[in-house]
Amino acid sequence: MIQKPPNLNVKKLIVDQNKTIKDALNNITKSGLGACFLTNNGKLSNVVTDGDIRRSLLKGYGLEDKIKNVKTKKFVSVKKTHDFIDLQKKIAKYKLVPIIDESHKVIDYANEKRFKQIPQSEPVFKGKELEYLTDTIQSGWISSVGKYVNLFEKKFSQFTKSKYSLATSSGTAALQLALSVLKLKKKDEVIVPDFTFVAPINTILHSGAKPVLADIESKTLCISLDSIKKLVNKNTKAVIIVHLYGNTPEIKKIVKFCQKKKIKIIEDCAEAFGTTFNKKHVGKFGDIGTFSFFGNKTITTGEGGILLFKKKEHYQLAMKLRNHGMNSIKKYWHDEVGYNFRMTNMQAAVGLAQLEQANFFVKKKIEIQRKFAFQLRNLSKIDFPKKNKNIKHSHWLTYFRIKNFEKDKNCRNRLLKFLTNKGIEARAGFYSAHTMDIYKKYQNKKLSYKNSLDASKSLISLPSSVNLTDFEINYIADKIKEFFDY
Repeated sequence: MIQKPPNLNVKKLIVDQNKTIKDALNNITKSGLGACFLTNNGKLSNVVTDGDIRRSLLKGYGLEDKIKNVKTKKFVSVKKTHDFIDLQKKIAKYKLVPIIDESHKVIDYANEKRFKQIPQSEPVFKGKELEYLTDTIQSGWISSVGKYVNLFEKKFSQFTKSKYSLATSSGTAALQLALSVLKLKKKDEVIVPDFTFVAPINTILHSGAKPVLADIESKTLCISLDSIKKLVNKNTKAVIIVHLYGNTPEIKKIVKFCQKKKIKIIEDCAEAFGTTFNKKHVGKFGDIGTFSFFGNKTITTGEGGILLFKKKEHYQLAMKLRNHGMNSIKKYWHDEVGYNFRMTNMQAAVGLAQLEQANFFVKKKIEIQRKFAFQLRNLSKIDFPKKNKNIKHSHWLTYFRIKNFEKDKNCRNRLLKFLTNKGIEARAGFYSAHTMDIYKKYQNKKLSYKNSLDASKSLISLPSSVNLTDFEINYIADKIKEFFDY
């Protein structure tokens, strides 16, 4: 069950079955829900729709006839302890469903607007998105040319205090451009975490280089420096740091090590917009930083991404590659084999409006995590993430890990199913890449990947949308405690 705070007192839907058709019509008109609940001695006896009444009137019934005499179709009800999946099916068929207690008295109602699944994440458009988007359409500049692309890049640079920003069609496209700029060769290796979404691994393969899977830190779930040190060899050209779920590894130490070894660093900040270390935004520590603006990210352009560069020459090359490798001065003259990775003016218009709300979004995400952590603080069977010193964790998603999962290997899956049945969209963590057939050959025998495997078997991420209410947070927390019999 996901119940929003009541927007209509259920008593206004209840009509005694001995009342008239006219009384019932007045009730239905006032509620605006198209039906009412009939009761007999306070107990639910029937559900009558406005359609039922219209059909009865056409057959000769009068407004002063008793409503209980109106012929109706079969109706259903659910008890207050109902299963959410079952309720969803009933709402889809019957539109308005009464909720009853053990004595069959109506205590609430359900319809599509009031009872729905709490999503893992959803975009929030409460700024000037529509205004800017309308402006692009009215201007006719809807593709990759238009003022909003430049404005979005400029404002993103200002937000992150970066010199060079380049918008792209997706976060994956941003990663692909980052690797292309490094001019990797066939034998070159790029170290990448084993526990992550597969986009960084795939882009390495598309670049022609070889991905080398590293283990993660148990504390932050981000790439481990010790693991990097074990994997570095003469062919290592780059390391991709993934700031998972908004957290970050020992970034300062990793940068120092890689600089000493002359290894390039790409920061994948797809999940870490708003995360800082020593008040410096992630994406600025390595050579290139990449971000994603997919629909579930903290700020979104629908699809979209952006790169941050330290070096002007990297920025200029990426700009060329983004646009089919075309010469910036001599149109339709191509100097490189490039891509079409351009962000559209419409995407950028939405992104600009989202950026204007970015501080609020990040603050809200952090608040949501704190509220969950507080609500579940005494639950000994779960563990919330830790962070390294001087990190401002943006908490793209709130997540926790099940302790001692080895003793009950199916606990996480049972919890996920339980939450689903209660109308809560929770998700497991990523699979360890090396356990998938397509990536097995990129694991290294020097590593056990214990931390990656443990995370993949124990992690659960919770709904974390900026739209999430305190009512919903409390409900989710209560259901988690119910599962663990707390």
